[in-house]
Amino acid sequence: MKIMNEYTYNHMKKNKRHTISILIAIIIASALLCSLCIFIHSKWKTEVTTTIEHTGYWHGELYNSIAGDKLKYVTENPEVETTMIKGQWVTAKLSNTKLPYLSMRDANTNFWLDMDLKNTLTEGKLPKKSGEIVMSKLFFADNPSYKIGDKLTLPVGNRMLGSDLVNHQSTKRSGETFKTTETNIYTIVGELDVSASSAYPGYIAMGYLDTSHIKPKDELTVYMRFVNPRTIYETLPRIAKATGLTKNENGEYGVKYNTPLLTLYGISDKSVANTQIIMMIAMAITIMLLVMGSFILIIYNAFSLSANSRIKELSILKSLGATPRQIKSSVLYEGLLLWIIQLPIGIMIGYLFSNIVFSKVNKILSVTEDYRNAYVSFSWVVVGFSIIVSLITVLVSAYIPARKMMKVSAITGIRQNSTKVKLKKQKSHSIINKIFGIEGELAISQFSANKKALRTAVLSLSMCFILIAGYLNIIAILNLANSKNAEIPNLHDMKISIKTVDKPSDKMINEVISLPKVRDSVIRRQVRTSTYVTSKQESDVFAKYGGFAKVPSKHNVSSENGKYRIITNLVGLSDKSFKKYCEKIGADDESYYKEGVTTGVLLDSTRYVSENEKVMRKIPLLNAKQGDKLVINEKTENDMKTNYKFNAQIGHVTEISPSELGMGGYSLAYIVPMKTYQQLVSNFMPERMLESSSMSIDLLVGDKASPAVKKELTRICSSYLGTEDFTIWSLLVEKNNDKLVQKSISIGVFAVALMFGLIGIINAFSTISNNLRLRKREFAMLRAVGLTPKGLNKMLMIEGLFFALTPIIVSIPIVLFICWFMLRVALITWPEFISVFPVVPILAYAMLIIASIFLAYGISSTAVKKSNVIESIKDEIV
Repeated sequence: MKIMNEYTYNHMKKNKRHTISILIAIIIASALLCSLCIFIHSKWKTEVTTTIEHTGYWHGELYNSIAGDKLKYVTENPEVETTMIKGQWVTAKLSNTKLPYLSMRDANTNFWLDMDLKNTLTEGKLPKKSGEIVMSKLFFADNPSYKIGDKLTLPVGNRMLGSDLVNHQSTKRSGETFKTTETNIYTIVGELDVSASSAYPGYIAMGYLDTSHIKPKDELTVYMRFVNPRTIYETLPRIAKATGLTKNENGEYGVKYNTPLLTLYGISDKSVANTQIIMMIAMAITIMLLVMGSFILIIYNAFSLSANSRIKELSILKSLGATPRQIKSSVLYEGLLLWIIQLPIGIMIGYLFSNIVFSKVNKILSVTEDYRNAYVSFSWVVVGFSIIVSLITVLVSAYIPARKMMKVSAITGIRQNSTKVKLKKQKSHSIINKIFGIEGELAISQFSANKKALRTAVLSLSMCFILIAGYLNIIAILNLANSKNAEIPNLHDMKISIKTVDKPSDKMINEVISLPKVRDSVIRRQVRTSTYVTSKQESDVFAKYGGFAKVPSKHNVSSENGKYRIITNLVGLSDKSFKKYCEKIGADDESYYKEGVTTGVLLDSTRYVSENEKVMRKIPLLNAKQGDKLVINEKTENDMKTNYKFNAQIGHVTEISPSELGMGGYSLAYIVPMKTYQQLVSNFMPERMLESSSMSIDLLVGDKASPAVKKELTRICSSYLGTEDFTIWSLLVEKNNDKLVQKSISIGVFAVALMFGLIGIINAFSTISNNLRLRKREFAMLRAVGLTPKGLNKMLMIEGLFFALTPIIVSIPIVLFICWFMLRVALITWPEFISVFPVVPILAYAMLIIASIFLAYGISSTAVKKSNVIESIKDEIV
């Protein structure tokens, strides 16, 4: 065996050019496989870190409060590693402040160490003993006379509405009073960057909870981290039962799981398949297998060529006593030796490549809001897994030709002349002859005869082209789908969302809509309600498609006693906006202000795609007409404790929306003047006050003016509202963020494509060089019978053209299949896609491939062209 290994080593040294070609392919394969492992691990590590920062380091929570005397059933449970505890809500009365109350809870040491709230500390320190509190930044912004270090003596008690207690977390109620139960002293030690809508009448504060001071009747919220989180879905309900919690109407305890974190750990409820985990694992395995499979094909062909080049030598060794197993081991040893040589290089390149990609992506996405930089994290597990994966790839690649070599008999192998190309009976290529002449026919004959030798380069270049062309087409299709499926494209491109129960200042609204660059505006409020309809009320076209009975459950259409409950968005427009809307749909706005009857515009339109069509069309759900009546209910969910409903008369039916209402599929909108809207929602549950009172101001400004207008809107709103009370959305910012994400993905895709391209081009140079060197005698004979240097050049260039076009032609069906699949998913037709087909960049990459092959032929053919005809023929005969 030692002799066979020495022979293999000497063969590798003798054929350096071919050995280097295989070595480079293995290095790139190992580097890419290592990078893939690094990327998956680093992305997972970043997601875990981000999730812990955003949600806290906990696994399960007793969402419903437990009594203080039941806490021992949690802390003494051997399966619970750590408990994070929040004490009961406390309301303190403030004086001479913008908001009247301080809403606070204490938390124990573990809570401050492990939960996400500590990350919001902007100034000062966290509370470490009883009486120390940290206040929200809004408190200091509204009351600049207070500062960190101040001591507050405050009355503590309950909010009352008459003789009824008002929940600590409720929005402010008209006529409520405060009942003092005790007085406490607090020391402000820090500031938290947390806020709540001004709809709530208290500033947020948090203090320190000494667990030894917990009273038996205190209402506690408890978070837990488990010793073995994989048992959480069995353990947490048992703990809930032990603490005295009872099951709800669905037979479930009031517990909560940190699903985002558990999902990243691969933990899910066994009773319900977690599709996210399955998708993540399936995607990672699929990508890994695809990359391994691609490189196995590429490296296998390289090893196959190497084995074929020494088939005669191996057969002679076999005739001298070498066993088939030793022959196989010789080829495998070559693969193992090359793998060992490249291993440190491949891993280093893998980490370097990953760092470059992550650095570029971070640089691109750093300008987007809430983006957290992703960094390469070193792990010996990742290195070990990368080594195993690359070893399997190389050994499988070498095993296939090794197995074939061991089956070749000694006599057959010795008779084989590896320096000559064994041609089958050649087909006549009359069309090629007519176009390119005899040089073209010679070129295609030689190309056909050398297809196996060129297969590695063709495969590599094909994968490079498929990656780039496929990605460009996917992006083009997705962009087209987004623009096509937008609910109301270009109607409004900026929106101010105001979440407050108080009516926003008229002066502020006038300043906003009066900005010179605001071309159009709609002021609206909106709340979800529902109505019940029967199948007889379905429109003819909707009934033809199956009606409400065929609507997927995700669209909130529920069947009850032969009727269907569908979402009906109650929308209130300001007088000016409503008048403008009525003019647009051809309705009389004055008829909607009559006393004693609720009249509104019914927006009856949904987007529908039939099973047999690709085209998304807008169709009406109901056969409603002017004068018809609907009964609209406040209740939209079964567990809502309300029976309020009102009769609604239809003044006009339209499919034209006043703005982007975000209705969702298979739903209606009932649009009324703002005065009518406010009268209706005044009868809603107090808990829905914030939802129904929130206001949106939709604006049309254009891309050019968008940045300046957004800056001005922020200034105006900040002067009237707290930063927690409003948000500004911009279509331009969203589009720019999407472009940045696409650009960052492009870096990864093009980097991988570059690796495949490098393998293909390097292998092409090696293969073409070897191939032309072996064909010296053939070229000499052709020149001897009259082939001119110009004719030889033409023949080689035509052969190069066939070589260069092959990966492109091979790729076209696969790229077309990718396009076909994406078009089906995105519901786009071929004619629509042709209009956005990325022809220029795809042609550019195709030309780059062709130029690379021509360059390889040009450089490699220099020696052939300069060689002496007689010497070449004589050398080959000898």
